[in-house]
Formats: sequence, structure tokens, C-alpha cells
Amino acid sequence: MEHIYRLLAVDDEPDILRTNQKYLESRGYRVDTAACAKDGLELLRRYSYDCILLDVLLPDLNGFELCKAVRAITSAPILFLSCMDDEEDKIRGLMSGGDDYITKPYSLKELAARVYAQVRRSVMKGFTIDHQQQSLTVGNRVILLSQKEFDVFLYLLGNPGRILSPEELYREVWRTGLPDTTNSIAVHIARLRKKLGDAGHLVGTIETIRGEGYLFHSRSEARTKI
Repeated sequence: MEHIYRLLAVDDEPDILRTNQKYLESRGYRVDTAACAKDGLELLRRYSYDCILLDVLLPDLNGFELCKAVRAITSAPILFLSCMDDEEDKIRGLMSGGDDYITKPYSLKELAARVYAQVRRSVMKGFTIDHQQQSLTVGNRVILLSQKEFDVFLYLLGNPGRILSPEELYREVWRTGLPDTTNSIAVHIARLRKKLGDAGHLVGTIETIRGEGYLFHSRSEARTKI
């Protein structure tokens, strides 16, 4: 299934918010909206986003301060949309944690191109493996794994594009040489798939090859944190 990128747009001008939402959704994105900083932060605490669009002039908090608050929650790319076109404002936006700055008025095609550039750049960053925490960091998501889930994942990651039989996984990961009478391989693969969820398009996907085993399709480069 193709991943649908999820965006958050924060702007107190309802016409602009509706127009941007409608156009970006027509381009295949899912767009959540908020008319103030408070509502935007609430959404950020509940959902993961691939890109965040921030207006600068908001009723409860200016966009630069909001950007700093957003950075405490997520590393997702931030695109400022503002009528403030002074060079100092652009520099302030980038220094507060923003990744790009576009001034109003702008064309919807340019907006879509800027969003696409940020989303693709974020995707190409890959993901990080933390061996001490037994976790994966994908964008702004931290995926915690049990010790055995982590071990299974590392073995899959080290053998991309090769069908791994349950017997091999059990032998190499469990290292007991005992038959898998409790179907633990299938259980751990199912748990891994569930935990990866919609981050699978960045990390990789696990395909079941009927009667043979499992095939890991790597999606991006992993960085290791010891």
C-alpha cells in the first residue's frame, strides 16, 4: 500500500487554510488544520506528521515561537508561510528551527513543490538504530522493540532480499537449536509489522513467502547509534 504523507497546516486565515488543504489533498496528501498555535500543538502531540506548514502571525503565539515549541516535539520539516517578506524575518524563521520560508502570496504549484521537496528530503534521511534502547527512530517517531523483536529485526536488516526460513531465523536469533514449537517466529514477525506500521515505507517491509519464509525489502539507509 502506498504511504500517504500527512501534513499539518496552522494558519488563522480560514480561506487560505481551506484553499491550501483542498489543493494539497488533491495532490495526494492528508492535511490536518489548526487556526491557532494551541490547537496545532495539540494535534502534534497526538499524531505524527511528515511536514508542518506554519503561518507567522497567529492569534495566540507568533510562528517563530511556535516553531521552537514544535521542535521540542518533532524533527519533521517545517515550512513557514508568511506575508512577512523582510530578509530578517526569513532568517529568524530559519534560525528558530524552520526548514524553508515562502512569502504570501504564492502559487499553489510552488507550495506543493516546496512541500514535496521537504517531504522527500526527510524520507532520504533514513532511520536510526539505537542498540542501548533497542529502538528505531524514524523521522519523529521512536519505535521501542523487545529484545527478541530487536534481534529479529537486525537479522532481517542484515539479510535484505533473501528469503529467510523460520528454521534459519530460529537458529540464528534464538541460538537454541530447538524446534519452534510455540510458533514464536511468526508471532515476533507479526509484532514487528505492527510496530513498524506506517513507518515501513521508510524502514522496510517484511513479506511472507508462503511455504518458504520471510523476505525483507529494505527502503532506506540505517544509521547506528551505539
